[in-house]
Amino acid sequence: MTELFAFIDDAMSSSHDPEKIIVAVCEDGWLREHLMAAAKDRALLSDTLCYRHPNGFYKMKLLSAGADSWALRIHVWDGPVAQSDVHDHRWDFSSYIVSGELLESQFSLDRDAGSTPVFALAKRASSGEYRYTPDGVGRLSETSRTRRAAGESYTLDHRVLHRADPADGYPVVTAVLQGRDLRRSTTVVPAVERAESTTVVRLGSRDVADLMEWVAERLVA
Repeated sequence: MTELFAFIDDAMSSSHDPEKIIVAVCEDGWLREHLMAAAKDRALLSDTLCYRHPNGFYKMKLLSAGADSWALRIHVWDGPVAQSDVHDHRWDFSSYIVSGELLESQFSLDRDAGSTPVFALAKRASSGEYRYTPDGVGRLSETSRTRRAAGESYTLDHRVLHRADPADGYPVVTAVLQGRDLRRSTTVVPAVERAESTTVVRLGSRDVADLMEWVAERLVA
């Protein structure tokens, strides 16, 4: 068990404010120290799942206490990507913007109108496959748009449909503290037509270590 794992686990057990916890993780040096140590630890590197997500960013799952508890992830947009899919989540989460700026839009979905294809996305398979199952149609309407800068944090309910994309330039890095799984699948409204399934490829240990060190450099010492 790492010091960061113990800190988050204790805090999540005693606090009902995950946003306050992720801010402390990022601003009090916990995340930076963990990344710097993990980049040199073969065991930690082999346990770290990292791949290019279908929405274009690197997703690095650093720590997890299990589906019934919490997980800590890093998201990295390192260059231009297509507009991301509108989606909700299986869990509530709190996010901290480490560097860059995100443009986060939220949406409503009217299932009784419109013709936009909607899909259900089950939890990613151990093979790395994301499978999109047709789930009817609807009309998507943007309800809010917020620019989120480095040093800011926010919390989102798992039922909220949203999209988060880099606002202007790159890189953009966020740290995400997700809660326990609350349902089996999510709703996705693709920005572009997608194949029935997408398989992601896990990064090797050396590439993960380089990404860890790169993110650590962007955290306050």
